[in-house]
Amino acid sequence: MKRKSITREQLEQQLIDMRASLQDLEMCREALEKRKGEYQKLLETAPDAMVFVNQQGTIVLVNAQLEEMFGYGPGDLVGKDLGGLIPERFRERHRKLLAHYFENPSSRPMGLIYEIYGLRKNGTDFPADISLSCLKMDDETVAAASVRDITERKQVEETLEHNYHIQRVTSSVLKIALEPLSLDEQFDRILDLTLTIPHLSLQSKGGICLVEEGTGDLVMKAIRGFSPPERPPCLRIARGKCLCGKAVTTGKVIFSDCLEEGHETDHIPFPHGHYCVPIVSGERTLGLVNVFVKEGHKRKESEEEFLVAIANTLAGIIERHRANEEKIMLQEQLMQAEKMVALGRLTANVAHEIRNPLTAVGGFARRLHKSMHLESREKEYVAIIVAEVARLEKILNNVLIISKGVEMVKEYHDIHALLDEVLRLYEFLCKERAIIVSREYGIAQPPDILIDREHVREAVMNVVANAIDSMNRGGKLLVSIGQETVGGQSYVDVAIRDSGEGIPEEQLKMIFEPFFTTKGPQKGTGLGLVLAKQVVEDHGGFIRVKSRVGEGTTLNLLFPAGPR
Repeated sequence: MKRKSITREQLEQQLIDMRASLQDLEMCREALEKRKGEYQKLLETAPDAMVFVNQQGTIVLVNAQLEEMFGYGPGDLVGKDLGGLIPERFRERHRKLLAHYFENPSSRPMGLIYEIYGLRKNGTDFPADISLSCLKMDDETVAAASVRDITERKQVEETLEHNYHIQRVTSSVLKIALEPLSLDEQFDRILDLTLTIPHLSLQSKGGICLVEEGTGDLVMKAIRGFSPPERPPCLRIARGKCLCGKAVTTGKVIFSDCLEEGHETDHIPFPHGHYCVPIVSGERTLGLVNVFVKEGHKRKESEEEFLVAIANTLAGIIERHRANEEKIMLQEQLMQAEKMVALGRLTANVAHEIRNPLTAVGGFARRLHKSMHLESREKEYVAIIVAEVARLEKILNNVLIISKGVEMVKEYHDIHALLDEVLRLYEFLCKERAIIVSREYGIAQPPDILIDREHVREAVMNVVANAIDSMNRGGKLLVSIGQETVGGQSYVDVAIRDSGEGIPEEQLKMIFEPFFTTKGPQKGTGLGLVLAKQVVEDHGGFIRVKSRVGEGTTLNLLFPAGPR
């Protein structure tokens, strides 16, 4: 096939046409550059950062505000994929949203459903607000995005929301404080509110403890967020031990972001940190709020202020409950005192009227008993009369002691020796009833206490006798001595514990009522514990009682201890 020859004239014409086309292209390029320049100038005057993206997700145009916002230099972003400005965790979702936008392009804001974040060149991200619009550039549809960094706005919104939730919880806590609930119920509800507040970096795990009078130990009263395998064993914490104990000792908030030295809870099977916030009223530390945080958590002033506010509210609740308890106790004591005064007048008169004829009956019965034959049937009957008269005389003496009181002759005595003497008196009876007697004298050499020995001995005998009577089928009797400080006063604590039937809760308040007994009419007068209580109180002490049905009873006789 022969090539078609081109004449010189044709070649020159083609060159002329090509030059004209090149000139047209150059003019188009210049017009395009001019248009881009105009776009760029327009973009630079825009208040917001702007970016133009085509359907492939390629950046075709940006302004200086956007480059500065993302930390890039002039010209660094044009031609790059938009995904480089999106945090990796959001890129796939953003790619789908962009494709969906180009299917139906229109002007609208982004982020109505999902939060939007931008990724700076240095790897940090920030919340963004984006508005989209659609336009044509060089016959190509592009998305124009106006981008705003809303970090400050987000912080303000979060602060406002945080403050709202804190105010809401604080208001709810104050309402709970006024409700007629038990202290434990109030603790439970307040702890629930505290651990569920949004925006606090807490692990929804924590507890509220109270300082136990006497020992100073922290005792857990409310706990939340632990499954049985995780449940912390620190339901009782010695004063000064671990972070909680140290917070109570110092009266200051202690924060830990991990299981560090001094944190004695390595048995909890997960890494964690703590806010340990003491509950302080005046100069006294009443308890502690302990909340868990994730390991590595940074201490935040706002969190600490909130927890301190909760602790202060709890301090008011605790003081109010204790004031009410003290008021009720004083009212009961006043009623008891008035009752005892009235009873004293009555029983003293009755006792005097009965005593003289009873003495005569007893005297004649004893003389008659001595003069009768040994095998006489009537002698057995007279012996019963003698025994019952003796019992009545003892009851009358006790009634007179309760109604009039007795004069105390106090001297310093060894409490060890006194208790040993009482236990020896009941040694045979305990063996007969299969009762195991044990002693726990926690103080090797307790201080001698100023007491009327005979009356204290009688009081201890009454308590021990009651304990033995409660164990009809064998059991354990534990007598212990300790030392306790209550309200700044040191006491010697004589504790008598039995493993008997226990006392129902509804009867506990009645055991110190005169003539109240659970033993039956032939076994008790109902005066033993009344006398014991009066003797202890006449020495400036007091009695505590704890009992649970089926487990037994513990009576603590606390006598003031002091220097000779």
